Amino acid sequence: MTHSKSPWSVCLASRRGRFARYFSALAMLSSYVLTQSALAHVYRADVDEARWQVESSPLACRLSQPIPAYGKGVFAQPAGETQRFWLDSNKRVLISAEAQFYQATPEWHDQLPLQLVGSGSTTVGHRPVLALDPIAAQFLDMLEAGLFVQIDHPGWYTKHRVSIQVSSVNFTQAYIEYQRCLSGLYSHNFDQLERSTILFDTDKSNVRGKYDARLKLLEGYLKIDPTVKKIIVDGHTDEVGGDGYNWELSKNRAEAVAKRLKSLGVPEDQLEVRYHGERFPVARNTSAAKRQRNRRTTVRLERVGVLIEE
Repeated sequence: MTHSKSPWSVCLASRRGRFARYFSALAMLSSYVLTQSALAHVYRADVDEARWQVESSPLACRLSQPIPAYGKGVFAQPAGETQRFWLDSNKRVLISAEAQFYQATPEWHDQLPLQLVGSGSTTVGHRPVLALDPIAAQFLDMLEAGLFVQIDHPGWYTKHRVSIQVSSVNFTQAYIEYQRCLSGLYSHNFDQLERSTILFDTDKSNVRGKYDARLKLLEGYLKIDPTVKKIIVDGHTDEVGGDGYNWELSKNRAEAVAKRLKSLGVPEDQLEVRYHGERFPVARNTSAAKRQRNRRTTVRLERVGVLIEE
């Protein structure tokens, strides 16, 4: 005997099928979300472990926070350069992509949505993120206000991203020390002062007063960089005149610069004076302007060892 299905039972079966497909899709979505969450990591120092470190010198100021299981976040300003912030990662980042910078509220405050404040490119390696002023200064303002800085960047493998939160806990006193260091930074760094050129008028060996400021900078730098052991002074001329005359003129020019440096405070035992006549031109002596470039004394700082100024 054949029984036909009632319209009601057919409708119910259809609904059951739709519900089954819905819940199956929901389960797949939940699994996907959980999988994606598992592919992301959040790194930050908890309240009881957040600390700041300050390193100060006239050549560089550094303010850093260790970030457990990740590495550290660093604010730094070398003498004569702009302020910057970077992340040091213990693990090597393998992908170059965009990083996002956010303002985040601590969990003990009223929770507000993340606020995007900027972005930048990541670099493959152990220093994936670098932000210069004004972004670095904005990060400091956020931390001073009690907020967190969050940086999202590609992680350790494909489709993996990490979120790093720099905590404002224990920030205030360290920031005061960092600002004190910034106010005492030297105006120039080694790269900016390593080589200087003093130009002379024809047949003259007197050092013009306009070079005093530069020479004074060199004298001041010697006092703060222990790796600079010597200042080498080299006298030169153009090709006008005889060999003997030019030799003597280059000697007088080099000794005049050395004398001025000594008068500004450079110890004599740190000076090495050399003279070369017309032997080492920096331009062909084919015009007055080019000959002017050759009538010179060069001053070079010689460094022993390496001083980190990041």
